[in-house]
Amino acid sequence: MKTIINNIIYDTDAADKITSVRHKTNNHSNWFQEELYTTENGRWFIAGEGGLHSHYAIDEGDGNMIGGAKITPLTIPEAMQWLEKHRQYDILEEFFGAYLQAA
Repeated sequence: MKTIINNIIYDTDAADKITSVRHKTNNHSNWFQEELYTTENGRWFIAGEGGLHSHYAIDEGDGNMIGGAKITPLTIPEAMQWLEKHRQYDILEEFFGAYLQAA
């Protein structure tokens, strides 16, 4: 998947896939899958896709929804939040350990 956002090219073929999460299976209308990527320039993004009742759904213009896919750029704090939300703690520590604090 490839897109250009704010004059920046985000390309899953040119980036490193770090991890992925999946919610439900494709036969559920609210299924989705997201993959977290980083680029050699230090940018982070999610490539996601999902069913017609997921947050990736697309309105065809007549109120009819279909499944869709998109790339979402992330800041470092957003990438950290995504990893924490999905309980990817080892990866969070590996890439962002310098931002974490002990209790």
